[in-house]
Amino acid sequence: MTLKFLLASAAFAVSLVGAAAANAGAHVIGTEDEVTGFVGNFLESAFPGTQYIVASDGESSFDPFGAGYDTSDGLNFNNVGFTWTQAADSTWNYLGGQTWVLPAALGACGNENEPICEPVGHFISPSAWNPAALGLWYILDSEGVSDVIWTYNTSNGAELKFFSDPSLSVPEPATWALVLVGFVGVGATLRGRRKEAALA
Repeated sequence: MTLKFLLASAAFAVSLVGAAAANAGAHVIGTEDEVTGFVGNFLESAFPGTQYIVASDGESSFDPFGAGYDTSDGLNFNNVGFTWTQAADSTWNYLGGQTWVLPAALGACGNENEPICEPVGHFISPSAWNPAALGLWYILDSEGVSDVIWTYNTSNGAELKFFSDPSLSVPEPATWALVLVGFVGVGATLRGRRKEAALA
């Protein structure tokens, strides 16, 4: 494995990540009011008439989906064509149908608007997203970004992650590029060792 090959592979990996990042658009879907929060259809711009309803709290009591307690964030996918389930690594409260909420009171994690350890909501559908639905979706507040929703496809189908704490946001494209370059380097090293072992 030559250095030239490794550098070419790294450049190719970086270009792939850059292209993916460019295609995965970033969208502002609304601004939460400090009192009433935000409730809206985050895919309305891509698919008018769909009902992908997401919610983000303000500073007041917030229960847009009828949980019966103060919630921080939520999503209601009851009126969409896909079947959604919560992933095993996600701990939002299930309200029935296709509705989940993140309680405002998180016990040892603190209470709403305290970015201590708010769990990321992770949801999966076996049907893949239309490319127009892929990307980063932002809910803003008076201080900047309040929440980030990341939509992407995997071998499992469509996936969505809801980041209530922007500091836990999705990795930057440069981070993905470094990871890919690292994989290429490890693969090249292992391949070189196999050749050395075969020659010995």
